[in-house]
Amino acid sequence: MRVMVTGCTGFVGFHTVMALLAAGHEVCLGVRNPAKMRRVFGPFKVEGLDYVMGSITDEAAVSKALDNCDAVVHSAAMVNLDAKQADFVRRTNVRGTELVVGGAVERGIESIVYVSSITALFTPGLDRLTEDSPLGTSDNGYGQSKVESEKYVRDLQEKGASIAVTYPTATLGPDDPGLTEPNRGIAHFLNFMFYETTSGMQLVDVRDLADIQVKLLEGGKTGRYIVGGHFLPWKELADLMEEITGEKLRRVPMPRRLMHMCGSIGDTLKKHVYSNHPITREAVTYATDWVVADNTRVEEELGFEFRDPRITLADTIRWLNEAGHIDWKWVKSLSGESPENPWMDLKNRT
Repeated sequence: MRVMVTGCTGFVGFHTVMALLAAGHEVCLGVRNPAKMRRVFGPFKVEGLDYVMGSITDEAAVSKALDNCDAVVHSAAMVNLDAKQADFVRRTNVRGTELVVGGAVERGIESIVYVSSITALFTPGLDRLTEDSPLGTSDNGYGQSKVESEKYVRDLQEKGASIAVTYPTATLGPDDPGLTEPNRGIAHFLNFMFYETTSGMQLVDVRDLADIQVKLLEGGKTGRYIVGGHFLPWKELADLMEEITGEKLRRVPMPRRLMHMCGSIGDTLKKHVYSNHPITREAVTYATDWVVADNTRVEEELGFEFRDPRITLADTIRWLNEAGHIDWKWVKSLSGESPENPWMDLKNRT
């Protein structure tokens, strides 16, 4: 197949392109910055990629990129939690979905994957997240854009369009062209402190997500697919990270109420001073109130088995060090200094 992919210089888009190429497919990439595309793919010896320059809101560029394609993966989205940019983020992401996904449907393309987010289905208080959960109630521009885009895509599905929607949870893994929030969170836990609170973290390996999206395209699937990976209560996640690295984390017990107070303070700081800290009201809501997202449909319909979270965490931690985000001490056991460390055999596993 010839597959048009948006968001190819982002974490999910990049790995999806690599999975498509590994499976023998051709790609045509929608890119805003060809130089960045070459920087991202160059270290992996991927050259001469077919691409069209333009944003997802550039109708002419999107139309050109869709020419002669058999399938589409729409993973591009503007992620900006600045309240001042909320309306712009919402309009950009919704219009991009209309042009890319809607344009593919108009052309009769029958293998389409729209990459949504589990946040589009998350509402505090649910017992479990499934593909039938109601749409979420996020109050920021990004979250609202995913919900509005979701409504648009569902309307197309109800009219007979063949579209598969994926809902990734916290996506981790190596080779992140930027530093996405979940990978940044792991670096924060290692560099500063680990907050032990209620609920836990549900993580999926980006390579699993990419493989699932290729399978959905190849099967011409339609419908909604949660890609949740593994849920780990916070204490279990900390224990596992310590076991993998052979080092102790700075664990800080944080009651739910205190976490929410910190999130409100974090939001206030972001409004008045530039800050890259990860503590926001929305982030702590996910951290303290998360419920398990059910993978049953992906596992049964595609026969898919998610890789062990130990492999995901080991590879993520190793890459964070290689990219300069964490200290060498966190990977010395993973790099061969401690021959009896049980995680050494994960070094080359993907």
